[in-house]
Amino acid sequence: MQWISWQRPVLAFKITDLIDRILRDWCDENGLQRGSVEARQKAKSLLQWIELGITDEHELTDLIRDDIVIATK
Repeated sequence: MQWISWQRPVLAFKITDLIDRILRDWCDENGLQRGSVEARQKAKSLLQWIELGITDEHELTDLIRDDIVIATK
């Protein structure tokens, strides 16, 4: 049996723009730099939510604003 390794699809510009906008607004609201540890954690959380199929800007904004994260092991 041969294994096929699939890479994650390249995010469309629309999605990357969405992430950038949400993250920029969150950093501004919390007085943080975009390269901070907290901002990187929020960016990771945004990507996880998007991978689960959530792409509504308002919903994503609420999820990271309310610190709702996906539990990982």
